[in-house]
Amino acid sequence: MDGERLKNLIKERAKTDPEWASVMEYITALETELGDEKRRIRRMRLDFETVIETVSQINAKSLDTELIENFTLSTLMGQFAVQRAFIMRQGDRTTSEISVTASKNVKVPKIHFRKDGDFASELIEIDVPFELSNNGKLTRYSVYRKMLELEMELCVPLIKRHENGEKEVKGIIVLGKKFNKIGYTERDKEFLSLLGTMVAISLHNAQLYHRSIFDEMTQVFSRGHFDAHLFHEIERAKRYHSGEVTAPYKISLIMFDIDDFKRFNDTYGHQIGDAILKGVAGTVKRSVRTSDLVARYGGEEFCIVLPETDKVNALRAAERIRKTIAAFKVKTEEYGELSVTVSMGVATYPDDADDVQGLVREADKALYVAKEQGKNCVVAASVKENAEKESAKEVKK
Repeated sequence: MDGERLKNLIKERAKTDPEWASVMEYITALETELGDEKRRIRRMRLDFETVIETVSQINAKSLDTELIENFTLSTLMGQFAVQRAFIMRQGDRTTSEISVTASKNVKVPKIHFRKDGDFASELIEIDVPFELSNNGKLTRYSVYRKMLELEMELCVPLIKRHENGEKEVKGIIVLGKKFNKIGYTERDKEFLSLLGTMVAISLHNAQLYHRSIFDEMTQVFSRGHFDAHLFHEIERAKRYHSGEVTAPYKISLIMFDIDDFKRFNDTYGHQIGDAILKGVAGTVKRSVRTSDLVARYGGEEFCIVLPETDKVNALRAAERIRKTIAAFKVKTEEYGELSVTVSMGVATYPDDADDVQGLVREADKALYVAKEQGKNCVVAASVKENAEKESAKEVKK
C-alpha cells in the first residue's frame, strides 16, 4: 500500500476512532514541519545562490569603489525589499574620516566618524549586523543619533580582518525598514554579515590599488603608472600605424614644473609648498580631457599624456593650461594669495621620439629651454630642426 492510500485510510478511521485521530494529528504535524523544512532549505539554497552571485559580482568590480557601492545597495534593496539604504566609507585616503558616499531613496545629512575614533571601536567590538534602537551605549555618538532620526533599521559594520589579527573599519551599510514592515531575521543578519565581509575586503583592495597608481599628496597618477600608461599608448600607436599608408597616430607629452618652487618652500614653509602642489595638480586635472592623463613625475615636476594629439594641438593645450595656472591663486591665512607659474616642454610621438625614454627626454629638454628663456612659457621639442642644423654643420666641414 502506498503512502497516500495509507494516509487516506487513517483519515477515515480517525473520524470514528479517537486513537486514530491522534495518529492523524501527529501525521499532519509532521507534514507541516516537513513543509516548513523544505521551505527553509529552499530559502537557504536561494540565499546561497544569491551570496555566490553577489560575491562574484563584487569581485568583478573590486577595484572600483563606486561600482561596489551601487551594486551592493541595489542587491540588498532587491534581496530584502528595503525602502532606503546608504553606505559610509573612507572617501579620501588622505584623511581617516568615514562619511556617506552612496545612498538610495534617502537624503542623508553630512554625517561622519573617524575610522580610528571611539565609534569605530564600538563597531569593531560589535562586529556583526545590529538593529538600530535607543542603545544607551551608542546614542552618545552623533552619527548614531542621526541614523535614528532618519528612522533607519539596521547597521552592517564593514570590518576588514588583517592577517596579524587586527580589525579595521572600512565603513558601514545602513538599511531602512522593509516594505513588508517585517524585521530582519537572524538568517538575514547572517547573509548581511557575510556580504559585509566581502564588501570590506573589496573596498580594502580598491584602496590598495588606488594607492599603487596615485600620488598620495596630489591625487594625480604616480610616476610608475605614468611610465606604464605612456608605454602602452606608444605600443597602441605602433599597432595603429603599421605602414606608410596609415597616417601616424600622434601622442603628445607635456612636461612642466613649478617655477621657483624652492623659493616657496624656503620663504613660506613646506606646508605652503604642499598646498601649491595640490592646487596646481587640481587645476591641471580640471583643465584636461577625460582621455588625458596627469601624473606627478617627481618633486614639483608633472606630466600630461595627450593621446591622439599632434604637436600643434598639444602646444595650444599647454598654453591654455599655463594661462589657467598663472591665473590660479593659492590662498593662505598668513601670506594672503600667492601666484604660481609653470614652465612647459612639449614633445610628440613619433615626430620627436619613438619610445618612452626618448619622448620623455625630448619633452624634458624643451622644458629646460623654457626655463632658460625666462620661465612661465611653453617650448616645443625641435628634434628635426636640431638634426638639420647638425647636418648643415657637417656639410660645412
